This record gives sequence, structure tokens and C-alpha cells, in this order.
Amino acid sequence: MKRIALLMAALTGIIMSSWGAGGREAATALARRVVPAIAHRIIFEEIEAPGDTFAISARGDKVVIEGSSAQAMAVGLNNYLRRDLGVSVSWYADMPVQLPAEMVLLAKPYRARAAVDRRFFLNYCTFGYTMPFWQWEEWEHFIDWMALNGINLPLAMTGQEKAWYLTWKRIGLTDEEVLGSFTGPAHLPWHWMNNVDHFQGPLSFEWLDRQEALQRRIVQRERELGMKPVLAAFAGHAPVALKKHFPDAKITLRDDWAGFPMSDRCYFLDPSDPLYLQVQKTYLAIQDSLFGTDHIYGIDPFNEQESPDWSEEFLHNASAGIFNTLRAADPKAQWLQMTWNFYNDAKNWTKPRMKAFLEGVEGDDLLLDYFCDRAEIWRRNDSYFGKPFIWCYLGNFGGNTMMAGDIADVDKKISVALREAGPNLVGLGGTLEGFDVNPVMHEYVLAKAWNPDMGSDEWIEQWARSRGGNRSDAVVKAWRLLADSVYVQRCGVGEASLTNARPCLDERTGYYTRDNHKYGQEPLAEVLDLLLSAEGVEDNAAYQYDVMNVTRQLLGNAFTPLRNSFTAAYRAGNLKQARSIAARMDSLLLDLDALMATNPDFSMSRWIADARRCAASPQEADAFEQNARTLLTTWSPPDLVLNDYGNRQWSGLIKSFYRDRWKQFTAAVIAAMEAGKPFDQDAFIKQLKQWEGAWTERRDALTPPSKLRASDVARTLRHRYAP
Repeated sequence: MKRIALLMAALTGIIMSSWGAGGREAATALARRVVPAIAHRIIFEEIEAPGDTFAISARGDKVVIEGSSAQAMAVGLNNYLRRDLGVSVSWYADMPVQLPAEMVLLAKPYRARAAVDRRFFLNYCTFGYTMPFWQWEEWEHFIDWMALNGINLPLAMTGQEKAWYLTWKRIGLTDEEVLGSFTGPAHLPWHWMNNVDHFQGPLSFEWLDRQEALQRRIVQRERELGMKPVLAAFAGHAPVALKKHFPDAKITLRDDWAGFPMSDRCYFLDPSDPLYLQVQKTYLAIQDSLFGTDHIYGIDPFNEQESPDWSEEFLHNASAGIFNTLRAADPKAQWLQMTWNFYNDAKNWTKPRMKAFLEGVEGDDLLLDYFCDRAEIWRRNDSYFGKPFIWCYLGNFGGNTMMAGDIADVDKKISVALREAGPNLVGLGGTLEGFDVNPVMHEYVLAKAWNPDMGSDEWIEQWARSRGGNRSDAVVKAWRLLADSVYVQRCGVGEASLTNARPCLDERTGYYTRDNHKYGQEPLAEVLDLLLSAEGVEDNAAYQYDVMNVTRQLLGNAFTPLRNSFTAAYRAGNLKQARSIAARMDSLLLDLDALMATNPDFSMSRWIADARRCAASPQEADAFEQNARTLLTTWSPPDLVLNDYGNRQWSGLIKSFYRDRWKQFTAAVIAAMEAGKPFDQDAFIKQLKQWEGAWTERRDALTPPSKLRASDVARTLRHRYAP
């Protein structure tokens, strides 16, 4: 208790609800961070204007960006960089911003006003699949990227474990009971969402303190740039020890989630129990003292969990009870819900039940239509029964690396929603589970918030120019072909090339490693030829990323026919051919690994290094490494349903994990052929699952980043694998 008292005394009064620097000063500082070489020639000026508005013009040899806020000025800067300079700013911190040799002034003045007030970004899962081991360097750049793309409502979940520790200690739990309830860092999002406890935990005090300090910097910078961070609040998730301390409280065991054992199951405190209000008030007061507040809180009590009672009365009372505790703790509170369950559990969430649950909140709430690229829930429930909502593009599951997205469909859906959904459509947003290989899709959604009339063709032209520094028509042609042939189908759950799947003779063995692409190799090969023919762009990081990405997809797609030929050789009893094809399969995986090593953002060795860097001791470093390895492979204890959900084509992961699985498979099949016996797939998979679990416990070095450029590697691979 003494530790808590000292911490709280030190924190009280330190943090205000907003740090807000002036808009012009914040925009100027952003420009100095993002484009320091030309920042002195960009003038920011604040203007009075309705809504979020910016205007760009020239004044002598300088560019003037006027804006109604720091955010509007940041969007103006991004428009100038992309449209006039042909510059792309990535969400990755170490991807250089490539400026032209000469600063180009405006062809003509440009002005825009945001069509919607709210621009949301992130997903609870992103904090696991992409961000669990980020430090300030990555966060600072990403916050700048969010500002450049007009995001003013970012999810800000980092560091909440410190607030929960202080809360549960004040409620009466011990250090061991609280710290032991936390999962490992990469699995924390599913702990937050009341899906799993304990797994690969506990967390240390050092982790809690470090993440608290990081979150302070995150929310301070976000507020400086005009954003309102969405913070956590109590959604009913109770540590198992709470039952011991409050035996009469209405605490129930949550449903099985993803097959986790009973020891990792979660508990739920009923919102009608008086203890719920006590926890809510305690948590929000502590969180406010740590991080301040903008009065917007994310709460999802039934994420991928069934309600304990499906009666409309219970659902209405549950939401009313939760909101009442919010307002009792913060009279200005606004409740943000992601509504994923309305899609994911549509059978139970009928229209009357949705209505009962949503109408339990008589005040400020804000809903995310979470997966509009697949299913627009606003069409099923009368535009959320008049409640304010944000149209969101998900576009990625698990950080998978498959080129996917239907850009024309997204254009149409957003345009129709803005026209037909009604005045309670208040925003656009992105809810991607992890950073992926399709930034063109995510940035388009955000750009539509400021230019709703911009069609997909116009966007592709702008995007392509920014990927080649306005220097190459070949890059533009390549992107037009990608838009017409590849970006014509929606992203789905479990997208993966066969390289990433558990080996098998036919089709594939896992639900989360499905290859649903409908485009052939020919357009990808033509795109790659166009990119490799471009001149004067070799030093452009965005160009190199695109070359890597297209070549990666080309090789990934080429693996399936090889596997099919191997299966045919097995069934024909052609041992010589089976050995030859197995060698070619292995060579392809090695080539793919070498290609991905050219980009450090697709490196398993760096993912592990980042995890270990966050640790306070060698023992914790080993635990964090296992946690990092697990999320991208077995996900959970071996042999459960989420195996390979976080699959991705990363260097090191390909060579050490995927390649080894396929080598074991081809060796087992060939051994069966040599013995004159049928290959036993079930026995092989049983043995492989044990190997997968053991792999997460390894500490061997993986493929290091390469100094080669993607274009140099791609030129070698182009003739080896393309049709």
C-alpha cells in the first residue's frame, strides 16, 4: 500500500486533460520532423474556418499552408507532399521520406474541408500484431503519420496495465494476483478485450512503469496535434482473484475462447453489481491522473463472447448500467464501441437485441461500423437507430501479408454511405488488425474523408506519383494495372500464400491460411516488369517497397503449383520427380526469405530484437521472445484453433519456420515413397504440432536484415519464377 500511496502522490496534479500546443507551432514542429530539409520553406498559418479546413498557396519561394487547426495544417502538408512533390510518407518509422532534388511550388492553390468530423484509426488487435514492442521512436513517427492523414480519434491503449494495477490494488488484490492476471505483451489486446488471462504472463513492475511513461508521451503528442485519444474504461473484465475478495459479487466465468484452458479463462462482473461502479470510478480517476482524458472511452463488454443473458431487458440494462457508471465517474464521458460482434455473432445479435442494447445508452455514445469493406451493419439496423457511427475499413487480419482490397468497391461504399446513411454518420476510419502490405487502401479511406468526390482512379494516379517521386510513367502504369487486376477483391480472414500454411498434399490444412486470390501471375509479372523498367527511382524507399511487395506476392503465388506438382509426383510414384520438385520448393522459400530481408519492417529477427529490448532482465527477455514468436505462429498453446492466424511473409520466419515445416513434409512424403507406404498426413501433423510448440521456445538467431535493394534481388528472381 505504501508503494501505491507514493505513486499516486507523485502523479496527482501532474497531468492536465490536454497539453495542447498552438496549432501553428505543432504543425511547424511536425514538418521539421517529417521533412526537415524543406521545413524552412513551409509557412503555417491558423485561420478561422468552419469545420476542419486547410488551404495551400505559394508566397514567393515558399509554400503557405493555412488551417483551422494543427490537424488541418498537417493534412494540408501531406497533400502538398503527395500531390505536388510526389512524396509518400509511410507509417513505418525507418522508411525514409524521399524528397525531390528541387522543391516544387504549387501548380495551383488548393483548398479542402473535411466531409466528416471524426476520423478514427486503429484496432485493439493492432497493439498486438504490430505495436506491442514499439518504443517512442516508432510511436512518434506513427503519430505524425496519423496527423498527416487527418486522424483525430486514435485508439490509445498503451500503458493501461499500470492503471489497472493501481486500481485492483486499491480494491484489495495483492501484487501477485494483479500481475499474474496479465498476459505477455503481444497478447495484451485479448486480455483487454476479456478473452484471455495469464497466458505467457506475468508482467513485471518495470514493464508497467515503462509503458506508463510511453503512454504519457503518446497522448501528449496526439493532443498537441489536435487528436482526442480514446482511452480504456472498465468493461467488466475481472481478475479471477476478485471472486475470492468479493464472494457475493455477481462474477461469472466467461465462455471458452479459442480453446484456451480453464486456467486462462476470464471472468465478468455484472454491471448491475455495486462493485462495478466502484471499479469504474477508481480506474477512471487513476487513469485520469496518469494520462489525462478527452472523455472518450472504449468499452466492449461482449467482444467474441456471448452475453450471459440474451433477453432484450438484460441487454438494455447492461448497457445502461455500464454507461451510468461511466457518467458517474466522468460526467462528460462518451462511450465508443466497436460493434464487431454485430458482424461476428450476427446470429445472436438480432436487430431487436441490437436495438435494446444500443438504446440502453441515453446520452453520448459513438459506434464503429467495424468491417464495412465486408458487411455494413448500418444497413441492418436503420443506421444504428439514429446513433452516431463511423464507417470503418478493416482490410487486414492478423498482420497477414496478402495483396488484397477492392478499391472501387470502397470508393462506392463510402460515397453511398455519405449520401444515404443520414446525419448520424459522423466519420470514416480504419480498424486494421495489423500493418500489412496494402497501405494504398488504408490511406485512400482517410483521404476520402477530406475529398469525398475523389474516385479511385484519381487516387491511384496520386498514389503512384508519390511512389516514384513524380519521375516515372512506368510506375504510374504499374499501379493502374495493380488497381485493375489485383485490388479488385476484398480482404478476408486468414489470407495467406500456401508458403505460410501447414504442409499438406491437397488444398490446405488451416482455416487461417487460405489463399483466396483470384488474380493470376501474368498481371503481377507485368507490374513487376513495369516497376523494374522505371528510371531514376532506385533510391526511393516507397518504390523499393512496392518492388519487394509485388515480387513477394509473385513468389508466394508460384508456390502452390509447385506443391501440386509434388503431390502429383507422389501419387504417380515418381520418386525422382518428387525429389526434384521438393528441391525447387525449398529454393523458392529461400529466395523469398532473401527478398524479404531487404526490408527491415518485414524481419522476424527485428521483431524478436524489439521484444527483447523491452525486457528488464535476461529472464524477461527470453519470456518476451517466446511471446513474440508465439503470436505469429501457434498464437496460443499448440494445437488450438488460432494456429497461424498471425502468419506473414517475413524474413527469418520464412526460413526458420515455414521452410522447416515444408522440408519436414517433403522428406516425410519421400520417405513414405521409398518405403512403399502411403503418406500418413494425420501422423505428420501430430508430430509437426509438437515441433511448432518447441520452435516458440528456441532462441536461435534468424535471418538478419540485408543491405541489398529489393530491385536488385527482384531482377534475379523475376526470370526464375514469373510466367
